[in-house]
Amino acid sequence: MRKFLSIKIKLILPLLIILVIVFSVSSIVIIQREYNSAKETLIEGSESYASLSVLYIIRNFELYYESGFYKFIEIIDESMSLNNNIQKIQIVDVNGKILFDSNEINQGKYDENTNQERYLENEELIKKAGLSEPSTDEIIEETKIFNIIQPYIEEWGRHDYSIRYIVSLNNLDDMMREMYTTVIIYSSGFTLISFFLILFLISQFITSPIGKLRKGVIKMRDGNLRYNVEIDSNDEIGELANTFNIMREDLNKSRIELEEYSKNLEKQVKLRTKELHEKSKNLQLTNEELNKTQDKLNEMNKYLEKKVKERTTEVESLLKQKNDFINQLGHDLKTPLGPLINLIPLLKRKENNPKKKEILEVLHQDVELMKNLVVNTLELARLNLPKTRFTFEDINLKKEIEKIIENKKIIFNKNNIKIKNKINNKHNVRADKQEFEVLITNLIDNSIKYNNENGEVLLESKEDNDQIIISIKDTGIGLEKKQIDNIFDEFYKADKSRHDIESSGLGLSICKRIVEKHNGKIWVESPGFNEGSIFYFTLPKK
Repeated sequence: MRKFLSIKIKLILPLLIILVIVFSVSSIVIIQREYNSAKETLIEGSESYASLSVLYIIRNFELYYESGFYKFIEIIDESMSLNNNIQKIQIVDVNGKILFDSNEINQGKYDENTNQERYLENEELIKKAGLSEPSTDEIIEETKIFNIIQPYIEEWGRHDYSIRYIVSLNNLDDMMREMYTTVIIYSSGFTLISFFLILFLISQFITSPIGKLRKGVIKMRDGNLRYNVEIDSNDEIGELANTFNIMREDLNKSRIELEEYSKNLEKQVKLRTKELHEKSKNLQLTNEELNKTQDKLNEMNKYLEKKVKERTTEVESLLKQKNDFINQLGHDLKTPLGPLINLIPLLKRKENNPKKKEILEVLHQDVELMKNLVVNTLELARLNLPKTRFTFEDINLKKEIEKIIENKKIIFNKNNIKIKNKINNKHNVRADKQEFEVLITNLIDNSIKYNNENGEVLLESKEDNDQIIISIKDTGIGLEKKQIDNIFDEFYKADKSRHDIESSGLGLSICKRIVEKHNGKIWVESPGFNEGSIFYFTLPKK
């Protein structure tokens, strides 16, 4: 029984150790990878937040700081609530003078007449405040914070202000602790389940059949030739059990025949003395057969031991291959994403080799795709917020759309696409001018993107009670019924065969949110594939 148990222990203990090592290493690699990914996402999100919010903050600063301070700090408080990682916001001029600090939300407006003027704390920050390009500092590991200096450039190129965003990474530490706790719990449970499952499988398919064979051999040794070893298996152990049962039956038959022969011999011993010698020869032959059978049994035992060793070696080899594969996979997954957004433009400017510059351009395009995806995701999240408010004013449809078309003129010419603006000059709508520009730009970009070469884009408008219906018709690839049903879903792309580095699948979802914020509706119609599409949306009349 000790030898039987020792086989089980020798198989189980290495498996248990390997499982613990594999789960521990995998968990550490996965947690570290997720932490680095979350860290990069937080930095990119903060930079996107800075680039998106600078215009809104500066304009409100100019409007309200002097004449409506409490309105302004309420706006700043709402803006900071959109990104929980922003600790502080400071508005500075190009000389590094602090014009506003978000601490004033709680402490009140800063009085320079009573107190002295405030400036950024070091020359490096003051220098960055005067630059016209955004900059991001290295992360201070002790405090887990970093600075983003975002310049505000007016439409005519004037640079009077910059905004300093102080960003914290403390939320990542909380996430890290939660991940370690979760992984330890699940890994421990999975390791125990795997251990008992392997223990069951080894007992079921290896040690239990070997125990049955061993019991059969002991029964045979004690003279019981009627014990049948029952192993329902098609492997080598099952074949050995079948051979053992056949041998046992042969031995049992031989023993029965020998017993009968002995009884008859005793009865006829006196009458058949002359035949005793011949019968002795037959008995000798029978003994030789028994010896041969015993030799076969010994050979079978050796064969069984050999097969057990081979199977054990095979199992250990497979486990080693599995361990090597997991270790290699963990090594390959360790490489994190670098700070591509800040480094690639700098490398492009310094690189003179055309081929390398082309490779950097491809990388830059991919990074821009990631950036566009983040920006559009943030924009969609902003539009989904209940607190988001639009500034409505009366605008002339034809005039505003003409401006947008003029900005897209280069793209139309590049794609040989003709655009016809048949918007009624008398149609005025009540809308947020900035959001209206985003809506029309996205729809026109969509018409260009999925249009055919030498195609056309037609814009028209008509009245419908207190609404204006605007339509944008193209001669592009068209849409099928299933595509129409899903076209405004987030991350949905109508033509997935095209590799569009600028498309994030969120443009039409953003359009839908903007129209809904104007109490309108948006839909699309298409005759079918390669028949073009018409996008409709409604806005309230002036």
